[in-house]
Amino acid sequence: MSTPGLSSHGKRVAFGLFAIAYGTNVSTPFLVTYRERLDLTVWQSQTIFTVYVVGILATLLVAGPLSDRIGRRAVVLPAGLLSIVASLVFIPGRNSFALLLIGRFFLGVVSGAALGVAAAWLQEVAGRGAEQRAAVLTTLLTFAGFGGAPPVSALFEVLDLAPLVSPFLVHVALMAVGLIVLWPVPDPRPRVPGGRLRVDLGVPAASRRRFLTVVVPAAVWVFGFPSVGFALLPVLVGEFVSSGVVVIAAACGALTAFAGLLARPILARVPVTRALPLALLGGACGYLLGLWGFAAGTWAPVLPATVLLGGSSGVLTAGCLTLLGEMADDDRRGALASTFYLLAYPGMAMPTILTTIALAASIEAALAGAIVLAMASSTALWRNVR
Repeated sequence: MSTPGLSSHGKRVAFGLFAIAYGTNVSTPFLVTYRERLDLTVWQSQTIFTVYVVGILATLLVAGPLSDRIGRRAVVLPAGLLSIVASLVFIPGRNSFALLLIGRFFLGVVSGAALGVAAAWLQEVAGRGAEQRAAVLTTLLTFAGFGGAPPVSALFEVLDLAPLVSPFLVHVALMAVGLIVLWPVPDPRPRVPGGRLRVDLGVPAASRRRFLTVVVPAAVWVFGFPSVGFALLPVLVGEFVSSGVVVIAAACGALTAFAGLLARPILARVPVTRALPLALLGGACGYLLGLWGFAAGTWAPVLPATVLLGGSSGVLTAGCLTLLGEMADDDRRGALASTFYLLAYPGMAMPTILTTIALAASIEAALAGAIVLAMASSTALWRNVR
């Protein structure tokens, strides 16, 4: 992937960010396989995916402020090493629900510790005045990592090459290279000696109103859209497909993630404050297509649904990071980037939230409620930015 304008150190950080993001989605196409292999319920299969959020929340509040104090490198490198451990846990995890939960939890810790800090790192490499370029690049790398893993996993499934083992070894090798590449990169943040580490959201006082009325309503949907696209819809559609379920799941994962790359051409033409409410509307339409596919018992509408869900997420991610790059104080940039992900990542629980609601009502009712909420958020955000 081209990274124009970045120094060699910036490209190294970019590669590390890609490798970490890649690891988070290696297991996603196998949710249906794990469900059948271990005789799991739909709720249990979604919990494998959602426990990731628990790991994220366990680290996000401290990772950003910690990196502001001890440096970006000191946080990202250990997170990359834990990413390798997580992939290795998934190999015996193919026979254990508990190990699958542990592996996903570790991946959540990795994401919480590394992605926000790496985003701040790239902002610093790009410098003031290039906030949107750095934000779009961070989004492209993250979504390319998310999207690159499912097709590779599906390829091993199609070729029957130890599909529940080999894809994780690929990530171990990729992340090992990432750590080697990152090792010589100097840290842009001077270490701050002494003092007590405090939870810090990093929001400047002058930007609090804009943060609360624009960034927050957009950020809470950043992963609420794509998590449904690559975790819930394939499981629901699996009930209507007799073969090729893993391939369809991988297609959903890849389309959702690579659609996030649409953020670049969209934000090049549409101002951020207009793009954000439009992205929320696009996500609502993606939910609607998914509901149609499930209600009609066909997977055909699901693929365009994943494109809408992933594209909307990409625009929301890049748009919010652009605004945060403009708001951030240099000495609290890591904290503010982590705060964004703290708001965004609970959306990964959306599949579990919807399936839990479905236990009392129906999945159709749960999706309909999510559609209404997303449209209401779009309307409210449009009023706020105006």
